[in-house]
Amino acid sequence: MAKLFVFAIGGTGSRVLKALTFLLASGVKMNNTDEVIPIILDPHATNDDLLRTKDLLREYGNIRAGLQTKPTSGFFSTEIKTLNRAIGGNATIADTYVFELQGVQQEKFRDYINYEGLDAPSKAFASLLFSEENLETKMDIGFVGNPNIGSTVLNQFRYSDVFQAFAENFGANDRIFIVSSIFGGTGAAGFPILLKNIRGAQALGQIPNPAFLTNAKIGAVTVMPYFSLTTNENKLIDPASFIAKTKAALNYYQKGVNPSVNALYYIGDDQTKAYTYDPGAGGQKNEAHFVEMASALAIVDFMNTDDSSLAVSNGKPVSPVYKEFGIEQDGLSIQLGNLAGATKQIISLPLSKMALFSTYLSQRLRQAAGTVQWSKANPTISTSFLNSGFFTSVKNFDASFRQWLSEMRGNKRSFEPFLLDAANLGHTVRGFEPKKKGIFGGESDVKLDIVDDLDQTLNKTAEGKAYGSEADKFIQLFSEGTEQFVRDRLPKVMDY
Repeated sequence: MAKLFVFAIGGTGSRVLKALTFLLASGVKMNNTDEVIPIILDPHATNDDLLRTKDLLREYGNIRAGLQTKPTSGFFSTEIKTLNRAIGGNATIADTYVFELQGVQQEKFRDYINYEGLDAPSKAFASLLFSEENLETKMDIGFVGNPNIGSTVLNQFRYSDVFQAFAENFGANDRIFIVSSIFGGTGAAGFPILLKNIRGAQALGQIPNPAFLTNAKIGAVTVMPYFSLTTNENKLIDPASFIAKTKAALNYYQKGVNPSVNALYYIGDDQTKAYTYDPGAGGQKNEAHFVEMASALAIVDFMNTDDSSLAVSNGKPVSPVYKEFGIEQDGLSIQLGNLAGATKQIISLPLSKMALFSTYLSQRLRQAAGTVQWSKANPTISTSFLNSGFFTSVKNFDASFRQWLSEMRGNKRSFEPFLLDAANLGHTVRGFEPKKKGIFGGESDVKLDIVDDLDQTLNKTAEGKAYGSEADKFIQLFSEGTEQFVRDRLPKVMDY
């Protein structure tokens, strides 16, 4: 089946890719592909958001690698690979999700363009384009809100071994999705440059499969302001400029970008939280945000679009579309019930399953392993399994999932769909608690117990089945068992 190449540009790109990874791990299904190949473009190699996404992708890969039978539905059912691994044994590029920009580490922009070596007319022209502050920018922390710097540096990507390898392995039916913000430096610069190099592959020359790239099916999400920054006297990034930068970029996109994209998604939020000012030197670790998860859903929507709607002729989409994201019920704190029916249909069941799985890992698994019926045979899930490298990756992934939910809950706007580790599992999915009628006409909560109810569902799910390995059983059983539990015991979750 066709491949999906996801280009995640800058810090926002990494955070949206992280959200996509959680959605795919939970079982959110994308059509028209069975292999996702992320390529992260960010000069800020020590960006904490980038590092957290790299770690998450590594654990996802470890979990998939530990399964003898790769699932095609449910938990961890989508293959996510580095470009190196997608190519296979003939690959000559590094086995990493991150493209390493050359000439940015510990280097000022003036050195990158050899400003002092320019002749007088060229130096004067450069001074018109770049302020002294621009020239003095150290690029190892990114482009600190300056797309004029970013567009100059990121253009090197088309000459890289990674771009050549991407082009060589891009097929006629493959798709591309580009994730970037519009109000910063890296994303705002990287999206138009990357798009131009892909659509212009035939004109550029010396690029493999130029016709495939020129006529590729391309989607993109451009993330408008959804957070602010605390004030700082010596600020390299001014949050007051976010809206002005967005307007200017949108004006350029209208003519220079929009006609070249099959599906362009816009998203942002005027309910913003002021993050601690950090242009990059402090690691730039931003809290997860609902907007990033919604941006990841743009990728899902694009992949669920039929080929017939994504036709391209001579490098121009025949029927380009432009979409925005909205919720059904507004509020500063939102749950699954606030979302539109189409959104709930995609994420409510998978994420609810993952929330129940997380609760079981935390509250029950160690006591249940080797003792409860579902764990006793075909094969046995004993306490020794809990000490395996495979289970360590599962625990690490779950810890990241919990942190992701916690950060979205604490952000503005807040997204708090789940109550993990609830004593009553009926309270796990907020807003969809099952009720029962009393003899006098009132309603009360239905009590759902992790032992009496979820264990029993797992026992029935495992009955009569044999699995290829402990790891296979663990992932498949909990994916199937939690789904059955939601359908039987939390039916409101399925009310779209």
